[in-house]
Amino acid sequence: MSQEKVFPIAGHHLEDPGAVYNGRKESEEMMCFRDLVLKSMIKKGHTDFEADKDSETNTVFQSRIKPNRTDVIIDNHANASSNPKATGVEVFVSNNAGANSKAMAKELVDGLAKIYGITNRGIKNESQTARGKIGILNKPGVAVLIEHFFISNPSDLKAFDDNKVMAVEFVAEIAIKYDKLIN
Repeated sequence: MSQEKVFPIAGHHLEDPGAVYNGRKESEEMMCFRDLVLKSMIKKGHTDFEADKDSETNTVFQSRIKPNRTDVIIDNHANASSNPKATGVEVFVSNNAGANSKAMAKELVDGLAKIYGITNRGIKNESQTARGKIGILNKPGVAVLIEHFFISNPSDLKAFDDNKVMAVEFVAEIAIKYDKLIN
């Protein structure tokens, strides 16, 4: 069995709920999504993965994992805004992202926007985030951070709920595709 891995990440943990809107917590939504991606990968015969733990902070997780240049990192999040009409899916890459990270980000943002039926907000560099730098995107390998939808927008949340199964299968397929591509 190869040493290469896919790292599906929930983005937030039990002590950091992330965005909380419409009676939903980003951490719970993305932990469920991550777990479904893992099940889909196993069903597809891909068992080389290492996920974050629900009780693990981002700092602890990033210290624990040792991705290499042939690994795939997919960090899953839900966006939020004080404007309840803000909508769409976007994917972030490192400011120094390689061609494979950019290509995977493009496939993910285009495919997820189509699956959810919401606005495609495109690919953005980490410098366009509120933090300016996102550590996980700067680990070795192919790395992306997906903002699947706006949890603050009831229509986006419904689109996510209605299409979650297709989105899970799609993200699992893309993760496996890029893991095989770069190995």
